[in-house]
Amino acid sequence: MEQIIGFNDLKVGQRVKVKGKSNEAGSFVALEISVKAPADHAEIEGLLQGIDQQKNTLRIMNREITVPSTVTIKTLQLNNSGLSGLKIGDMVKLKGKYSAAGGFALEQIKVKETFGFNVEELQGAINQADREMKTLDVVGFTVLVNAKTTIEGF
Repeated sequence: MEQIIGFNDLKVGQRVKVKGKSNEAGSFVALEISVKAPADHAEIEGLLQGIDQQKNTLRIMNREITVPSTVTIKTLQLNNSGLSGLKIGDMVKLKGKYSAAGGFALEQIKVKETFGFNVEELQGAINQADREMKTLDVVGFTVLVNAKTTIEGF
């Protein structure tokens, strides 16, 4: 059963799902944070802002992410695709591993249905928490928490 908790109840190492919006500065403004069961993968979900097939990169949440040749890309119809099967404006979920030293290592891309809400999402462990500034580091993003952010735990 989930319950409303406070920012100070969040701990480094806890896995969270953060819904919100990225800003031009590369930070992520949290609307909702949910504590999740531990897992070893990280996820980034948002609208595709750009694709560079020559560099094998894509842009999401104002960040460039390298797409290794081993990455599986699934379309809405669940067909395997390459970068050429993606288009700017697609809602995509990126799944991979995250470490502070290596950053986000992409393993899988899945195109998702867009419902017009355009809420972006991060899912991974809290790497740092700054109680004074009310910020978290999740999947390499600085997550800004404010009075409007809902935080749920179990």
